[in-house]
Amino acid sequence: MRDQKNKLDKLKREQKAKSTKDELFNSYLNKTTKVEDKIALVKFKQKDNNSLFLSSLITLMKK
Repeated sequence: MRDQKNKLDKLKREQKAKSTKDELFNSYLNKTTKVEDKIALVKFKQKDNNSLFLSSLITLMKK
């Protein structure tokens, strides 16, 4: 029982950290006006998954 509670607490902490990081990233993305900066931010966020990077670029270009 205690092990499950520890796992749940760890998951909550990870999700909160991820949420905070996503909010920070999105605020930087909304503040910048240069396309090069936006591309660099998206590359940084999606560095491990090329398909996510490409879909993010497509979405960025539509805006």
